[in-house]
Amino acid sequence: MKPLYRYSAETAKHDGELDAWRESRDENIRCRDYLDEQVREKFDGFRLPDECAENTIKEFGYDRTMWVIANTILERKGDGRFSQQNQKWAQSLNVAQDRHNYEFALESHSCTVDGLAGDVRKMYAKLGLFSGEHIVQSDEPQDYTGKVLILRDTSLKEEFRTPENQLFLAESGFGCSPDKSGRKVFGKFLSDGEKAQFYREDFIGIISENFIPDWAREKMEQLNAPNEEQETAPENNITLNM
Repeated sequence: MKPLYRYSAETAKHDGELDAWRESRDENIRCRDYLDEQVREKFDGFRLPDECAENTIKEFGYDRTMWVIANTILERKGDGRFSQQNQKWAQSLNVAQDRHNYEFALESHSCTVDGLAGDVRKMYAKLGLFSGEHIVQSDEPQDYTGKVLILRDTSLKEEFRTPENQLFLAESGFGCSPDKSGRKVFGKFLSDGEKAQFYREDFIGIISENFIPDWAREKMEQLNAPNEEQETAPENNITLNM
């Protein structure tokens, strides 16, 4: 499955990534054609089978399928046949505005596209991922040091996109501080302790106490528990000469 390039052609040109942009654009067009074909074959004029979206997601993944559908809604701005929920969802994906976007807009009827958007949203919601509703709400930038953070879903590859993998214990890095110019946050995944690094913008925020799962609380207790060897070690330790 080819990675989705999320930026415009102009940005790609500036960053020397035009090849990546072109490859992703071509895959977007292939996804459009595939999804339009699914609709032509399976829509009976009254009902749109779930398999239209399901088959496309199996072939292209959630990210690209949602990108193409959302782009179509945005390209048809002002079309009243899209629900407000789907319009808001399309805007939330932040599809890069580009003069080439029309190239991968679906040809299917707007009512059908609206149905596809609803189907994909329901399927993605079943993943049970954390979102902005689950973070500590604050008007002020927060220090992330020692906090359990929620990774944005798009910061994880689709095959690792689970709520367990979204929880990350921030330990150090300039990105932990809202006042530093650095952006990197160092720490580990709470689920298995694997060390990793991300940028501050890869996180939604600090998980709210009300939404911390039981398994995560147990992990935190283990991490915060005093080291038994340190507790039983004699006070007068022998210092080795190096």
